Amino acid sequence: MCQALGYRSYQDDGQFPDVRHQILEVKLQTSPTIDLGLVTPESVEPLDVPMIGGQQIRHCDVRYGIFCGVAANGTVTLTHFFVTTGAAFFTRFPQFQGKVLNAKLQIPLPADFFDT
Repeated sequence: MCQALGYRSYQDDGQFPDVRHQILEVKLQTSPTIDLGLVTPESVEPLDVPMIGGQQIRHCDVRYGIFCGVAANGTVTLTHFFVTTGAAFFTRFPQFQGKVLNAKLQIPLPADFFDT
């Protein structure tokens, strides 16, 4: 997959957004809720990236690629794909408050995930 996108290797460093030079955050969800971290997508707070054309990029400017999938027998089958901006995020996905507990189960992708 990396080669198809023009990248030589997989280099996710865990920072937000995942693909910084594309201002793109990628999420793979196998449950109906999306873990957004500490900042909500519609936030107008500045993002810690260099200015582009004299404009400071904000969290609401980030693009989100949301992959939905079903996990079974050690394999994830993709079922849906959505693209949205942070500004429009909650027009596509409902916001759940729940217990407002900031904890998650992160499933790391193997280093060679995008090589095939």
